[in-house]
Amino acid sequence: MELIINSLPVTEENYSETMKTKVEPYLDKYRNEGFFEGWDKNKLHYEKYLVENASKNVVIVHGFTESAVKFREMIYVYMLMGFNVFIYDQRGHGKSFRYAEKTETVSVCKFDEYIKDLDLFINNVVKPDGAGLPLLLYGHSMGGAVSIQYLQEHPDVFEKAVLTAPMVLCKCHGLEPWFALFLARFFCLIGQRHKETVGSKDFNPNREYTSSNNTSKARFDYINANKSAERCLQTCNASYGWLKEAILVSRKNLDPERCKKITLPVLLCQAEDDGSVYNDKEEEFVKLVKNIRLERFPGSRHEIFGSVDKTMLPYLQTIEKFFKS
Repeated sequence: MELIINSLPVTEENYSETMKTKVEPYLDKYRNEGFFEGWDKNKLHYEKYLVENASKNVVIVHGFTESAVKFREMIYVYMLMGFNVFIYDQRGHGKSFRYAEKTETVSVCKFDEYIKDLDLFINNVVKPDGAGLPLLLYGHSMGGAVSIQYLQEHPDVFEKAVLTAPMVLCKCHGLEPWFALFLARFFCLIGQRHKETVGSKDFNPNREYTSSNNTSKARFDYINANKSAERCLQTCNASYGWLKEAILVSRKNLDPERCKKITLPVLLCQAEDDGSVYNDKEEEFVKLVKNIRLERFPGSRHEIFGSVDKTMLPYLQTIEKFFKS
């Protein structure tokens, strides 16, 4: 088995300069982007990167308030591994259709919409352009929850899956999930489904990385600069509708009968210091799935792909070994 990631392709030293002068031009050369129709015919933005002599296709499903732009380093790494890469902005994110009036607010009516959109992306974009190569799934956070439910409902589509800090159950800014669910249901009932939750704030371009989900200041600064430069990337809040669905999603994620249907090899990457999702719920999920491996990354926060170099290298090597074994 030939492994490519023997050292980090992009290090924290001069990170932004390397991304702008080396990685971004490389990605620009391969990027093709467009829109596909979601389950309700609304337009969702996607990007695809097809490399020469690719061995497999990787589908990236991003997390809450993210977009394809946030995964530029991961896209680059997967391309170096010899994989085609497909990624899309989930509804409410990036350049895709939104329910909420405010750019900062992510909203959804039912979580199932995300799963339906992913299925359409796979069948209408990935498979037609994937040259019949095996499909690999990489889902982060909310995208991890979308991935779990997709695997439960479509167990034979992917060859392998990586779930990185998956949102088996989200944390609710200090509120107990049952109370956050009560509040979310109440505000949905009075017509506030697509309104931002109480306490929400506008995007802050001056936010410090110490309060973020990253341990790498260099990686955080690069992403924050990109978000600051483009209005559509400045999502940072949940609506009451999204909050309700994000809490209820744990019922399907942890349903024993649904989890039995996941038979492909799964790697779950867990952050040690995760302020966004419950690690014990990830471990509960692991006990319900037969062919799964849990890997913990010491010192990491929720976005393991935004870690310092000493964490980033073993993270990428673990994923490459898993996908290529």
